[in-house]
Amino acid sequence: MPGGTTVATAALIDEAERELCVVFPVELRAVWLTHKGTELPGGWRFFPVFDPGNPRKTAGSVTYENLRGAWGMHLRSLDLVALASNGTGNHLVMRVVDGVAIRDILHWNHETEKLTRWKPGIDAVMRSARTSAERLAAIRATLMKDTPRARLPAR
Repeated sequence: MPGGTTVATAALIDEAERELCVVFPVELRAVWLTHKGTELPGGWRFFPVFDPGNPRKTAGSVTYENLRGAWGMHLRSLDLVALASNGTGNHLVMRVVDGVAIRDILHWNHETEKLTRWKPGIDAVMRSARTSAERLAAIRATLMKDTPRARLPAR
């Protein structure tokens, strides 16, 4: 598809892990393999995995946000990896222990620096990724159906 795909590849996720020196849980990898740009209830934007084939659509990637974003280096110093932002400075994060991201998603408040469990959890992120992927597939199917196809000359 022109402009890249809507899912990350295992190789792109592996590259993000190398850049961040973090091993992501299989459930998180599954989210990115389902749909890389997921919006979550509450105004949360789940960071995609950077795709060099589509840099404009993945500019606010998980690697960028954690290595060069406004809060990324601070969160990293707290042994956290940022997964999503809602535009207020607050983030959804995972705790990192010995280079491994722990499956539980936490809400980090930028004013108090307190962590609380984000109740919807990783399963809600996966549901949102699946919904996004299904909606996109339906839109593409409609566009393909409504787009006139070039006719080949008869032989």
